[in-house]
Amino acid sequence: MTSDRRRAPADAAMGDDAADDARRAAQRVAHLAATTSAASAAPARAPARRTVVVFGGCVMDVHARATRNAPRAGTTTIGTVSGGCGGVGYNIAHGLRAVRRAYAREDGVSDGDVCFVSAVGDDASGAAFVDAWANDGDSSSIVVVRDARTATVVCVLDDGGEIVSAVADVDVVERGVTPDVVRASADVVEKRASFVVVDANLSVDAIRAVCEMCSRHHEVKMWYEPVSVEKAVRIVDAVGGARPMSSVEIASPNAAELRELANAIRRTWAKGSPMSPCPFNPSFEFESASEALDAMASDVSTVLAAGCACVVLTLGALGCVVSRASPDGNISLATHVHIPAAPVREIVSLIGAGDALVAASVAALASGVALVPALARGVACAAIACEHPAATLPPLDARDITARARVVRAACATLTPAVPQ
Repeated sequence: MTSDRRRAPADAAMGDDAADDARRAAQRVAHLAATTSAASAAPARAPARRTVVVFGGCVMDVHARATRNAPRAGTTTIGTVSGGCGGVGYNIAHGLRAVRRAYAREDGVSDGDVCFVSAVGDDASGAAFVDAWANDGDSSSIVVVRDARTATVVCVLDDGGEIVSAVADVDVVERGVTPDVVRASADVVEKRASFVVVDANLSVDAIRAVCEMCSRHHEVKMWYEPVSVEKAVRIVDAVGGARPMSSVEIASPNAAELRELANAIRRTWAKGSPMSPCPFNPSFEFESASEALDAMASDVSTVLAAGCACVVLTLGALGCVVSRASPDGNISLATHVHIPAAPVREIVSLIGAGDALVAASVAALASGVALVPALARGVACAAIACEHPAATLPPLDARDITARARVVRAACATLTPAVPQ
């Protein structure tokens, strides 16, 4: 176990609670003035970019959870089986709406719309997704693919809620979300969006189309969610070149996904190098955030050097470590901040916790919150997700999110890797 080399608190990276409260108060005052004052003589301004566009999968989740003994090969295990609408893209889009609604009720200020671009089959599961999204808004950007099955993932969980194994049938997402479907959302992205979220369930061609669109509009920031070890590298295949992550503002891999993504980048830099220039260890387990950063610092630096502005290394019960290069792009001067996990009152299921982190973080960033405070809201919502059985976030209370986030922010600390990069 490595020593925990911290400097706490991380004041510069964290921002200030008072400033955050003042920003929200100013929003309420501005909203009140806009709705009660006489018409202003000043010329009308273009509406602020408030929309978030999510490109990703609709996946019917089936969860089989052991309740007595650990699952074993060759025999059945007593447990419970449940299912419902899920998938990384859907969970994030649903979570964005839930978080925005919570803060709209608290502040009286709307934080904008969520446009969800996905694909489903022409079956009962597909109809369920379309109906669920249509209940809250426009479902026209969900493509229904004829003679296709809606994506389904079957997860086997242990009695602690951790995934033991899973099988994903998500071909319809790759078939349905084509580059043309991506480009059909160009008007929304170009004129109204502040953030685009991409989950790697999309095909390589579709991811390339999103990256090209975001590269043309620098005011639109992209969050890349790798989804799995196998799919994490799709963005490298899509973009290629020395800086395949240059259109990505934030990427949120876990340790295994980060290692595979960094290895794919290394292979583009050194053609003919071994398949795993840095060995892949499928059982990354760390006792502290410092230990995780020590083990993964080279991988973080590789992804930053490939053009990604920020890497959020997700660490489960340890929270996450957010790493950024210096403003001039100097990787050797990168900063690293540990954002600890928020306390969970009772673990019911861990499915969807990472998606909740992304959803709440993006919702905060799109409304003007600084990065580390936004991620504090993200880990707060990840804790809330762990307390509920569904993969999607339940109805939320902004005061609860804010209170949990304050606890997280008070414990944030800067880290320094053992070996300078």
